[in-house]
Amino acid sequence: MRRPKLRDSNRLMDSCYGIGDIPIDIIVKIGGSIVFIIYTGRKDITGEDWGDIFSKAIDGKHLNSPLGIADVVKGKTAWSMKTVKTAHPLTAKKVRLISGRCSPDYSYGIEDPHADIQKTGEAVLAIWNSRVDITLAHYNAARVGVLVRDESLKEFTFFEEYLEHYNIANYIWEENKNGN
Repeated sequence: MRRPKLRDSNRLMDSCYGIGDIPIDIIVKIGGSIVFIIYTGRKDITGEDWGDIFSKAIDGKHLNSPLGIADVVKGKTAWSMKTVKTAHPLTAKKVRLISGRCSPDYSYGIEDPHADIQKTGEAVLAIWNSRVDITLAHYNAARVGVLVRDESLKEFTFFEEYLEHYNIANYIWEENKNGN
């Protein structure tokens, strides 16, 4: 016996291309926007620029006031957009992503983040998980879209992953040599 299809079930699907399977027409649009930035004499691409470029390429919307961590949305899919520099974007094995909006002072009243490093780290992950929850309350899929570029704006790599919760109990926190 065939199960009846729910009328709204198509809305529950991720409304965009498959993760990591970006269509060539979107890549061409992204490339065209980057070429325009370079042609007009700009020496860098900001996070705002990247959000504008990506939203235009997918015919989505770049949110001026992000909900949770959703910077760009289309249908029932949201992206947190990041851009990072590295010397060799085409061969880099890892990059350092920074997620803003995770202030333990603002959210938990932790005025001295160095007083209890473990508590601070747990607070940061709890804030992240809450931001993911906020986004997933409004969108069926949440991704991070990262543009990795070199200093000269000649090499670029794009990758994306689904945003996930972090199990707070799985992490031990310590300061690095820079006091971070």
